[in-house]
Amino acid sequence: MASGHLPGSAGLVLLVVIGVAAGALSHRLTSMAAFVALLTGAQLAGHTVLSLTADPMAHTHSSTAAMASTHLIAIPICALLIAGSGRLYSVITSVIRTLRFLVAGPITDLTRFVVTSAPQRRPLVGVLASGGVGLRGPPAA
Repeated sequence: MASGHLPGSAGLVLLVVIGVAAGALSHRLTSMAAFVALLTGAQLAGHTVLSLTADPMAHTHSSTAAMASTHLIAIPICALLIAGSGRLYSVITSVIRTLRFLVAGPITDLTRFVVTSAPQRRPLVGVLASGGVGLRGPPAA
């Protein structure tokens, strides 16, 4: 990845943090332009992390213009692929739900059930001797 070498543990942890943060932020986005901007920022952050955590001896100086142009082409393509896969996932799951309904019939909701409990009965002492402070008798000798 970084100069053809795998990043160290610090770089991997930081890349995972960047990926999780980008994934968490992507759920709040409503436009494709914002999604492309998020992907661009995540890629820049990933490159920065890989550059800072790379082995200085293994770092080769590649063409920055070639790398930037490659990423400028790849970012919108990846954004379209990610958005398309999300829509495809929703179509597939709706088809599966429809087929399951057609084959098995309606699914009963087992989380909603009615529990009938016995009516609460008052003790007979409470009915006959209502009032007072309780059932306490005289102290034992």
